[in-house]
Amino acid sequence: MKPLIRTFITNPVLVHMITIGVIVFGTFSFITMPRELNPNLNFYWILVEIWYPGVSPEEIEKLITKPIEDEISDVDNVNTITSSSAEGRALISIQFEQDISERVFKESAQSLRTEIEKVSLPNDAEDPNIIELDSSILESMLDVVISGNVSELKLKQIAEDLKNRIQNIENVSDINIYGDRKRQIRVDVDPDRLKQHQISIGEIANAIATQNLNIPAGKLKIAQSELLLRTVGEFETSDQIYGVIVRNLPTGGSIRVRDIAKIDDDYEDRRIISRLNGKSSVSLSISKNSKGNTIEIVDQVKDLIENYRKYRLPESVSITLVSDTSTFVKTFIQVLQTNAFLGIIFVILALFIFIGFRNALLVAVGIPVALLMTFIVMYLNGQSINQSSLFALVLVLGIVVDDAIVVIENIYRRLEKGEGLITASIEGSKEVALPILAASLTSIAAFLPLALLPGLIGRFMQVIPIVVSLTIITSLLECFLILPSHVAEWGKVAVSSTRNHIMSVIIRPYSKILVWVLRYRYLVLVIILLVITGSLLLVISGVIPQDLFLSDEMPMFYVGVKLPSGTSLEDTDKVMRDFEKQALSLPKSEVNAVLCQTGLFIKKNQPAIIGSNVGMLTLDLLEAKNRQSTVEELIEDLRERCDFIPGVDSVEFIKNDTGPPKAPDVEILVQGRYFNQLEALSSEIQDVLSNTNGVLDIQDDYELGKEELKLKIDSVKAKEYGLSLAKIAQTIRNAFDGMKATVIRDGDEEIDVVVKYKEDKRSSLQHLQDLNIISHSNLLSSPIIVPLKDLAVMVRQRGYATIERFQRERTVTIRASVDKEIIRADEVNKKVQDFFDQSSSRYSTCDISFEGELAEINSAFSDIGKLGIVGLLLMYFILGTQFKSFIQPFIIMMAVPFAFVGAIAGLIFLRQPLSLSSLFGIVALTGIVVNDSIVLIDFINRGRKNGASKWRALIKAGQIRLRPIILTSITTIFGLLPMALGIGGQSATWMPMASTIVFGLTVATVMTLLIIPAFYAVVDEIPGLVWRLVRLLMR
Repeated sequence: MKPLIRTFITNPVLVHMITIGVIVFGTFSFITMPRELNPNLNFYWILVEIWYPGVSPEEIEKLITKPIEDEISDVDNVNTITSSSAEGRALISIQFEQDISERVFKESAQSLRTEIEKVSLPNDAEDPNIIELDSSILESMLDVVISGNVSELKLKQIAEDLKNRIQNIENVSDINIYGDRKRQIRVDVDPDRLKQHQISIGEIANAIATQNLNIPAGKLKIAQSELLLRTVGEFETSDQIYGVIVRNLPTGGSIRVRDIAKIDDDYEDRRIISRLNGKSSVSLSISKNSKGNTIEIVDQVKDLIENYRKYRLPESVSITLVSDTSTFVKTFIQVLQTNAFLGIIFVILALFIFIGFRNALLVAVGIPVALLMTFIVMYLNGQSINQSSLFALVLVLGIVVDDAIVVIENIYRRLEKGEGLITASIEGSKEVALPILAASLTSIAAFLPLALLPGLIGRFMQVIPIVVSLTIITSLLECFLILPSHVAEWGKVAVSSTRNHIMSVIIRPYSKILVWVLRYRYLVLVIILLVITGSLLLVISGVIPQDLFLSDEMPMFYVGVKLPSGTSLEDTDKVMRDFEKQALSLPKSEVNAVLCQTGLFIKKNQPAIIGSNVGMLTLDLLEAKNRQSTVEELIEDLRERCDFIPGVDSVEFIKNDTGPPKAPDVEILVQGRYFNQLEALSSEIQDVLSNTNGVLDIQDDYELGKEELKLKIDSVKAKEYGLSLAKIAQTIRNAFDGMKATVIRDGDEEIDVVVKYKEDKRSSLQHLQDLNIISHSNLLSSPIIVPLKDLAVMVRQRGYATIERFQRERTVTIRASVDKEIIRADEVNKKVQDFFDQSSSRYSTCDISFEGELAEINSAFSDIGKLGIVGLLLMYFILGTQFKSFIQPFIIMMAVPFAFVGAIAGLIFLRQPLSLSSLFGIVALTGIVVNDSIVLIDFINRGRKNGASKWRALIKAGQIRLRPIILTSITTIFGLLPMALGIGGQSATWMPMASTIVFGLTVATVMTLLIIPAFYAVVDEIPGLVWRLVRLLMR
C-alpha cells in the first residue's frame, strides 16, 4: 500500500489526469444511463396461452390445461403452476424459483418449451404462445388515445399510422391497440339455398380459397430474354368473390357464390368499446424494452405526436396522452436528486463546522469523484438510473466521507508533530489503512448480503446494497490514492477554531456523564437491556404495525368492473357508462381525463383480461402539486358515487403506485376437487369477510359461465348416415362461428374472408335444430341432407366462466383489501381460519391456505432477518481478525441493538409501520454503527497498552474519539436528513429507510459513547467475578 500511495503523492499530474478521466467518463455514464422508475426486473415468469375457439372451459381444462400441467410439473426450478381455463382459451402461468440465476432460468425455460411441445393438442387448437414476462413488457409507459367525431375506420387508420411511426423509435418494444376492430369480409350464406343445391360451407370456403391465388408458372425463354410466368387470380376487391364458381352443374351452367350468399365488407364482432371523456376512441399502449430510457422515449413520442397534430391530424380528431409515467419518473427522480444535492450541502456544512473550510473542501471533493466512479461501473454493468439506485447514492453520501475524515485527521495529527506534507501524507494514510479497510469491510458485510434477498422484492431492492458497496469501494480508492495527493499538493491543513470551540463545549458535560455511567455501569446496563427487550416486544406483539412496502402514489388510478358471466358487451357498456358518468362528475381541477374501456381489464404486472362482462376506467389525474385531493380521497369519493350502480358482480379500485408488485391485503385460496363444495365454502368465507368491519373490495374468481347447449349425438344414427362426430361438430361450427376461407390484401392490410350462415339464420334455437348436415358417405348412393335434430338431443346447462387451478388443483381465490386503521390482515385471516376450523367437517374435501401481503411480509421479514445474521457473522469474523480477540467483537457489536432501539423509537415518533424498507435500513445500520465502536475500542486498547489504567483508558478514549465519532455520525445523518424529513420532496418509499437510519444512528452514537465503555468495563470484570464465585463455592 505504501509504495502505491507514494507513487500517487509524488505524481500529482497522474492524479489530476485520473480525476479528470473519472469526471468525464462518470458524467458521460450518468447522462447516458437509462432513466426509469423501477429497475428492469425479470419476473422468472412464463405465460402459455392457447386458443381453441368455441370450446367450453371444462373441455379446455380436460384437453389442454391438465395435459400441459402434467407434462411440465417435473421441469426443474418451477415454483408454482397456476392456470385458468376459459371459453376458447387456456392460460397457464409458470412461476419459477426467484433465487435462481438468469442462466438457470433460461435453461429451465427451454426445458419447459420442450415439454410443452410433447403435449398432443386438439387439431383445431392454435399453437401455444409462450411469453417470458418482465417488467418492461407488462408496464406501459404511456397510453396515446385518439378520439373524435369521425368514422371507426378513420380512427383505426390514424391509430395504425401512429403505431407504425412510434414503432420506429429506438427501444420501443410493444404497442398494443385497444378499441379497434379488424376488417372482415363475411360471406353470409343462405342455408335454404345450400339445402337446395346440397352444398356445404366447407365447399364454398374451399372454392373461394382455390380461386384467390397467385401461382408461379415457371420461365419462358424468348430469343435472348427470359420471362417469369405467374398465374394471377388473387382478389383485389370483395365483389370479385361473387363470381367464384362453387360447383359446375351436370346439365351445364354453374352455381356461383352470388347464387347462395351475400358479401358484407365490414368489421369483426366488437370485443372492446373505448371512449375518452365520453367520445369514441382508440388507444395505443406503449411499452419499452429493458434498454430503453422512459423519459427519452416518451419525449420522442410527444414530439412525434406534436408534429402529427400539426401536419396530419384532421381537425375533428384529438390525441390525448394518458397514464404518462415519464412525468412521474421525472418528478420522482428529481425528488431523489434534490435530496441528494441537499445531502451533499449538509455534509459539506458539517465538515466545514468541524474540520475547517480547507479540510472540508478536500474531503468534499471525494464525494463526486466516488459517485462518478460508481456511475462508470454501473454503466459498464448495464444498470439504470432508477429510484433504487438513486436512493442507494443518497444513503451512501455521508458514509463515503468517513474514510476521508479519518485519513485527513491522521495526516493533520502528524503535521502538528512537525512532519513535512509529503511524509505526513504518506505515513498518515498508511497508518490508518488497515482500520479504515476493516471499517469499510464491516459496512460492506452488512449491506452486501442483502443483495441475496430472494423474490421479486429482493431483486427490486438488491440494487441498493450493490450500489452502496460499489461506492464504499470507490471511496476507499479515492481516500487512499487521490486525497493524500491533494493534501500534499494544496498545502498545510488548517485547524478550525470553530471546531475547537464546539468540541470544548461538548466534551466537559460528556466526560461527567461518562464517569457517572461507568460508576453505575451495572444499573445502566440493566436499564439498557430492558429498553432493548421492550423494543423487541413492541415489534413481536404487533404494537408497531407492519407493512410490506410503502409506495408513492402515481397520479392515476383504475376502476375494474365485473358483471355476471354471459353479460353481453352492449349490456356491460351500459353499466360502464354509469361508472364513466360518475368519474366525469369528479372536479375538473382534479381529473385530467377519463378513459373507459368495456371488454378489457388490465391489472399492474398482469396480462390483459378480455371478456364481454368486464370493463375498466382509467382516471388520469393532475400532478399532486396541482390538485387538492389525494388519490385515496378521490378513490373514496368515486366509490361512494358508484355504490348505487346496479347489476355489478364486483368493483375494484386500484392505485397505480411505485415499487414492486404487491399481493392483495387478504388472499385466501380455497382448494378441492368438487366445485359445489368450493362454491359453498368460498361463499361462506365471503360472508365472514363482509361482516368484518374494515374489509373492503371482496371478490373471488369463481363464477358461473354462459348457459351452454350441449348436443348429445346419437352415434348409431350418425353411423347409419356415414357421419362422424368430428364432421357434425365442424358443420355446426362453420355455420354459427364461421370458417375462414382465405385472406384478401388491401395494401398492407390483410382481411379475413369468413363464410357462415347469414345472421337471421343463426339467431335462434330453431335455426340450430334445422341445421342441415350433408353426408357424402360411400355407404349411400347419393348425398343426403340430415337435420341436426334427427341426430342429436339438446340439453341446456350452465357451466363455469373459468376454471382456476393452483398447483394442479381446482381453486377459488378470494381477495380483499383492508382499512389498516380499523383492522390488520392477520386479524382477518385468523377470523377466517377460526371459521374454517369450526366448519371443516362440512367441507371434508376442501382446504384453505393464506397468501397475500401478510404471507409476503412474513417471508420477506424472515429472509431479511437471516441475511442480517449472515452480515453479523461476517462482521464478527472481520472484527475478530482485526482485534485478534473472540470477546471484543461482541463489545463492538453492542452498537447494533442500540441502533435497533433508535430505529424503533423513530418509527413510533413518526407513526410509521415497520416495512421492508425500514427493516432494510435497520440491517444496513449494523454496518454503519459498528464503525464508531471500532474507533473507540481501538483507542481503549491503545491506552491500556501504553500503561494507562482501565478507567483512565476508558475516559481518555471517549474524550479523544468524541469529535471523530460525532463527525462521522453527523455526516451520515446530515446526508440522509433531507430525505428523512422530505426537505427536497417526500417519498413514501424511501423516507422510512432514511428516517430509520437517522434515528438509529443518532441513538447508537450517543449509546456508543456512553454504554460501550461501561459494557467494556463489565466484560473486563467478568473473569474476576467468575474467579471469586468459584472461590466462594469451593469454601
